[in-house]
This record gives sequence, structure tokens and C-alpha cells, in this order.
Amino acid sequence: MAELVVANPVAESEVQRIEPARRPADLTGTRIGLYWNLKPGGNIGLDRVESRLRERYPSAEFRRFQGSIGATVRHLTPKDADTVASQVQVVVGTTGD
Repeated sequence: MAELVVANPVAESEVQRIEPARRPADLTGTRIGLYWNLKPGGNIGLDRVESRLRERYPSAEFRRFQGSIGATVRHLTPKDADTVASQVQVVVGTTGD
């Protein structure tokens, strides 16, 4: 007599919890990174964010970043992320789909 074993094909998910970054109370004099992954329209969104933040925080500095890998979409490597983190205090990124 044959025996049939039924297995559940759904694997258990691995959950990794990352605490959100603390938000500064004030951006006055802050260096703000603007990250664009080259998806269409993301640059326009970042232009708008920069414009609005400049109005509110005229002493803030802005630096633009893109990832170093990928063709039509540019991803940050861990080294890229470390570089960004060493140059700015906060980052705004666009990834729009």
C-alpha cells in the first residue's frame, strides 16, 4: 500500500524589524541628502521637496545622490549608503512606481 505525505508549500517568513530613524526636531543648518534611483518623475519630486525645504530652512544645505549599481534604476550599495550617511544628517529618497 502506498503512503501519501502532504506538505505545506508555504515557507515561514523571516521577519527583520528595523527601527525607523529618529526625526530631527529642526532642520535649520542641516545637510540634507536627496536620493534619486532614476525612476521617472523622482527627480521632479525631489526638486519640489528641495524647493519647499529651502523656503522653510534657508540655511540648510542639499546634496544629491544616486546609487552606483544598475542601469535604468540605480541602487545604493552598503558602501554608497555609508558615504551618504557620512555627508548628510537626513535623507529624502524617491522610488516612485
